[in-house]
Amino acid sequence: MRIVHVSDIHFWQYAINPLRFLSKRLLGTMSLVLGRAGRFRLERVPNLVERVNCLNADHILITGDLTTTALPSEFRAARAALANWLGDPAKVTIIPGNHDRYTLRAHRSRRFEQFFGAYSPQDAYPWLRRLDSDTAILGLDPTRAGISARGKLPHAQLLRAQELLATARQIARFVIACHYPVVVPADFESEYARKPLANRSELLEWLRTIGPHLYCCGHVHAAWAYQPDEIPNQLCLNAGAPLLRERSGILRPGFLEIELAGRAVEVHHHAWAGDGWDRQTLYHASDFFPASERASD
Repeated sequence: MRIVHVSDIHFWQYAINPLRFLSKRLLGTMSLVLGRAGRFRLERVPNLVERVNCLNADHILITGDLTTTALPSEFRAARAALANWLGDPAKVTIIPGNHDRYTLRAHRSRRFEQFFGAYSPQDAYPWLRRLDSDTAILGLDPTRAGISARGKLPHAQLLRAQELLATARQIARFVIACHYPVVVPADFESEYARKPLANRSELLEWLRTIGPHLYCCGHVHAAWAYQPDEIPNQLCLNAGAPLLRERSGILRPGFLEIELAGRAVEVHHHAWAGDGWDRQTLYHASDFFPASERASD
């Protein structure tokens, strides 16, 4: 099974209606004017769409922040630009990021669900979505509207997630989809500290107990594949930000290709190199998942 993992595309539009400046969106618009618009290059979207299409993935997973300030126009732009990915909702899973819940109005009106609700099995989180007989995605939503970019996973949602996994049958390969990381590599701890998952310790304690799993996230605009010391059974995968314009070479813009075959996992980073794509293997293990009589490709 091949899964393409994309996150933090950040379609953006300038808000020109003065009434919209009476909310958090004023900060978002100021951020665009001061540099975010130049950092997320929308002209590269066709390159991204074409590259993903060429991989013929079995499933596409998008872990949030399709938009920048949750404007309807940003959601419409995302739907139009990504249309080639979205033809079959059974082959695409999309969860929200904090920017997709940017204002109280966007959050309360469930604007994300209006545009992308077809790409999750249920409106309410958490949910469990089977991709095949051995593989399932658990969707979590810790996003909140407010000035802060901090997230918080409701306790009731965590309890329900525990129930879902405890009662799941014949699933050898769990993929947890959550916009916020729980643990980040040391190089990105200072950035994460400004916008963390507020109750990450509670989620971390549970994740330690569930056995080998993939944790697909975004939020921090860097690609990685690593096993945290705090959660040794987890392979934490951040797809980075595919449209990012970043000159240091540290935050290479791109997305992840995840290959699952039986117990094996292989992860490749597709990075935009200015005039084309580079592909680098970030992780390989032949026996990451537990043995299963029915483990399939």
